[in-house]
Amino acid sequence: MSARELILLSPYRLPTQNALYLGDDDVAAFLNAYSALWHPAAANGAAAPPRVASPYDYEEPSANHLYAVPQTPTPMLPDDWPERVRKAGAAFFYATAERDTTLANLREALRNGASGDPLIDLDAARIAPFFGIGYGHGQIDALFEAMSHDNLLNAAELWQEVQQAIAALGDPDADASRRHLRAAAERLLAAREVLYAVTIHLLDFLLLDPDHLSTWPASFDKGLPLNVIACASLLERLAKEQPERLAGLRERLAGTLAEVIGGPYLEREDPLLPLESQLWNLVKGQAVTKELLGQEVRVFGRKRFGLHPQLPLLLNTCGMNRVLLLAFDDSVVPPHRTAVVNWPSADGKQVEGFTRTPLPADTPQTFFHLAHHLNRTIMHDQAATLALLHRGKPASPWYDDLLELSRLAPVFGKWDTLSNYFNEVLAGDYLSPASADDFHGDYLNERTQAEGAPANPVNRQPVSGFADQARARRRLDTAWTLAAINRSLAGRNLSEDDKAFHADLARLEDTFEGRAVGPFDDVAAAEERSAATLARRLLAGAKEPTPGYLVLNPCGFRRRVALELADIPALLPLNPPLIACQTDGITGRVVVEVPAFGFAWIPKQTYTTVPPHPSRLRLADDRCVRNDIFEAEIDPATGGLRAIRDHRTRVNRLGQQLVFNPGSSTRVRSIKATSTGPALGEVVSEGDLLNTRQEVLATFRQRFRAWVGRPVLDLHVEIHPVKAVEGYPWHAYYGARFAWRDERAQLVRGVNGTAHLTTHPRPVTPDYVELRSMGQSTVMFPGGLPFHLRQGTRMLDVLLVTPGETARAFDLAVGLDREYPVQTALGMISPAPVVATTHGPPHVGASGWLFHLDAPNLMLTSLRPGPDGADAVTARLLECGGHDGPAELRCVRNPVRASVLDARGNALLEASTHGDAVHLEVAHNDLLQLRVEFS
Repeated sequence: MSARELILLSPYRLPTQNALYLGDDDVAAFLNAYSALWHPAAANGAAAPPRVASPYDYEEPSANHLYAVPQTPTPMLPDDWPERVRKAGAAFFYATAERDTTLANLREALRNGASGDPLIDLDAARIAPFFGIGYGHGQIDALFEAMSHDNLLNAAELWQEVQQAIAALGDPDADASRRHLRAAAERLLAAREVLYAVTIHLLDFLLLDPDHLSTWPASFDKGLPLNVIACASLLERLAKEQPERLAGLRERLAGTLAEVIGGPYLEREDPLLPLESQLWNLVKGQAVTKELLGQEVRVFGRKRFGLHPQLPLLLNTCGMNRVLLLAFDDSVVPPHRTAVVNWPSADGKQVEGFTRTPLPADTPQTFFHLAHHLNRTIMHDQAATLALLHRGKPASPWYDDLLELSRLAPVFGKWDTLSNYFNEVLAGDYLSPASADDFHGDYLNERTQAEGAPANPVNRQPVSGFADQARARRRLDTAWTLAAINRSLAGRNLSEDDKAFHADLARLEDTFEGRAVGPFDDVAAAEERSAATLARRLLAGAKEPTPGYLVLNPCGFRRRVALELADIPALLPLNPPLIACQTDGITGRVVVEVPAFGFAWIPKQTYTTVPPHPSRLRLADDRCVRNDIFEAEIDPATGGLRAIRDHRTRVNRLGQQLVFNPGSSTRVRSIKATSTGPALGEVVSEGDLLNTRQEVLATFRQRFRAWVGRPVLDLHVEIHPVKAVEGYPWHAYYGARFAWRDERAQLVRGVNGTAHLTTHPRPVTPDYVELRSMGQSTVMFPGGLPFHLRQGTRMLDVLLVTPGETARAFDLAVGLDREYPVQTALGMISPAPVVATTHGPPHVGASGWLFHLDAPNLMLTSLRPGPDGADAVTARLLECGGHDGPAELRCVRNPVRASVLDARGNALLEASTHGDAVHLEVAHNDLLQLRVEFS
């Protein structure tokens, strides 16, 4: 009797130079058919390895043949073909998309022809290495074809080793069979090295899924390197729910058999959050991960999209210089030609980025096309790289075959951790700094369309939640800044209560950042307490028992603060720092100039009669608000902004109105001036948004304010939908539409303090959008609302109410010719705490500064007291103008030492001091942290 032949009947072959577009079930059935033919019971005594043949060639079956027939697509065989097989003395089985079903069919076919064969019922562990060899054999054959090379694999010798391995299955030596299989794998490796003699790098990634914490790939238990992508909070949950899994992970980390890729504490919309929130997330995540795992995170990565142009700068500041430059969702990242790139931020700091998109391990397509993928990476990459990704679903069975083959010999490459990979592979491309348009994640759609969105508090504020959080974060930063100023003034006299308050602020910051929505009453209380403490110290030497208000400025730039105070019964004299004042009943509307990091004190009342303040112009009428800087005209047809002009050129810069997308018209019910000066000009418009049938979609109220001496037009919008918004949030929304005349005008958006030219149809930014045209600059400040949509070449919508949004009131602003718009944006959302006092002014005068930066291009994002009561403060500075150069920070006391730190508090270099000043050299677009010690 001739030896058995093993034949897979299919019109298809494994893909080589081009992909093959078949369905998942078709691909799985093909692979299962081929794998099953390598089962020891099928392969035992066969003349040669399994081969693929056309069904047309075997319409008449031959004796002693074993045919594997994929059930999908429908086999192209005669209807009576099974009967022909039986009569010819052959055997066949159907292969399905399920491996277990396919193997059951194989066992049934073999039992019919050779009952009692002990190989038929071998356990899965003993069969697995044979499947690994079979998978490798098929892909090596395909790889030779893909690379147009003669097949130099000695199939006869390999098959002899397989037959000896089958024969050794009954050997008392448990490792006897495996030694022969290892020899067969080494022959496959030798054949692959003919094609590509250097290392192929294999990377196995696990996106740890909070809903499937127990689903881990087989490589974790089989001793092969695994890269786990997880934020620190998810690792905390793993430690709580599955401590044994975390213990195993720690053990493998110590043995370099695993690596955790992460960095952030929470997976959230960091690119749209304030810089201080982003740094907190990184620093907190690093600390928690190190505590849980005993090792620091070396590579930054996250499941949700979180990339932006300044990320290399932030990572360097936190001591990280490697990143997964990938998106695991539908977000947009720049395409790259090589697997590793050097990615710089605008200041020149660089990180190494891994850019090769991993192939999903849960689909048969990945393993069907393995030779095709290997051919592409061998031909195009500096170092051949293949990555697999696991994300909450069990891996395909051919993944296990690949692991079994790898345990025998590194036929298709060496499995490794990402850090080791970076150590061995050089960057193949050096990029220029990225633009904001190069990255885009659809956070709006996530927040509105996610499952369970209406019940999730985050999804009830998909738009306004960002503005609320930004304002609350600035209140928290204000509390820190005022506490730091108080620390600087106190010296050795810092009380224990103040030290305890600093510890409370640190705990409050963790609590605040760990929650997604308000209310933020605890943050407001902390700001009030910090302001009151500083006010008591500033007024300790005040001798005049004059009631008044102390206004504090937590920002590093001078501000003209507009206030409405409830206890100003009469006009106040216009003495500095008071710029403008008017009274309405007992409510005083005032504009106060407050120095950077300083204070301004004004009395509640005067004991002499103050004549009406002279005014050069009426600040409002029924159709216009104006001040000494601009004039804004209200459109009687839309109730929106018809024009805003500066007094010098009188050129109309911008128009605005409220809209419902996809379409609406406006009916104005009233427009009236509610304040005409001398401090505030205010006009309020009310009306309705109508559909094409003239039905009311929503009612609205817009308030336009121009304060004397302030360079921005304040817009307060209230919109109350009658028709609820439904559908895709970028197509269905209520918004504020801004329009301009010049189609050639350039749009610039602020991203983390840096200006980027943008042509993106959805220029997402919570900071500002600047319109540059004919040497003029007009800036739209959304007040923390991040989502914008361009309409044609001359319009931009600021999205207000989208599906699920519950907020109905929004604050926007328009500014003209702002040299540093990021400062105006920060000032718009920063509080100016007002403390009612019984004495005043302070003994040093009615206003003054406590810290001072001489460089307007430097924005101080936070000022904090030294830890553990140390007589020191730490300032975080961001260069936002794109200029290099020296800078000087003057302090309320003479410092004895200053040093530049990273975000984790590690000293990098010393800074020089002279008198009350600290001298710095600042690079363009840089972020630095400065510690100033006073004693």
